Amino acid sequence: MNDPANVMRILLVDPNILFRCGIARLLDSQQDFCVVGQTGNYAEVSELVVTLRPDVILIETELDGCDGVALVGLLHQRFPSVALVFLTTEVRSDLLLECVIAGAAGYLQKNITPDELFGRLRSLNHGEAAISPRTVRILMDRLSTSRYLLQLCGTPDPMLTPREWEILGRVARGLTNRQIGEALQISEHTVRNHLCNIYQKLHLNNRLQAAVYSVIHGLADLESIGDS
Repeated sequence: MNDPANVMRILLVDPNILFRCGIARLLDSQQDFCVVGQTGNYAEVSELVVTLRPDVILIETELDGCDGVALVGLLHQRFPSVALVFLTTEVRSDLLLECVIAGAAGYLQKNITPDELFGRLRSLNHGEAAISPRTVRILMDRLSTSRYLLQLCGTPDPMLTPREWEILGRVARGLTNRQIGEALQISEHTVRNHLCNIYQKLHLNNRLQAAVYSVIHGLADLESIGDS
């Protein structure tokens, strides 16, 4: 029997019942995933989170009669420990950035392979983002013209340590915790601890917002992002 502490509990939110059932079957085929519920009724989501206690919500961005980004913002405010991952048909740069601002921990396309879906979701357990390098590049390209640019500037003088600045710059370049640790000759655990301190000092919610902050403050060259 699987250790419940090591199983990721997932709530599916999508209007297409056939799609939900297919995704649920895929996820439940993996020992470390468990779909605890699914719905196409967005008014039920908050109640289901309270009842089912998911670790992750996989949510469609195009919601009939509902603003998906606004819903995620409300869910993030009420349930900050739940990872909110958008699942969408296509990547729209404006919507992608709005999702990050709202507190999303990931943004995935529905045409990815099952193995990529599993891998991206598992990366959440390591404090990483459920997002592809290509999508990170689209996100960063959007920054140059975004009206949201100033929303993630953080405090003027966050007092980060030199090591924290190093890690922050590498986050925006799409490096994983393992890759950052290898580059700086420190453990993944130490990288995660540094990231927690960075989020707290900068008043950021997750890795995606930290990546945006890095680019805004010139810690990463846009040309170097999303190539990994």
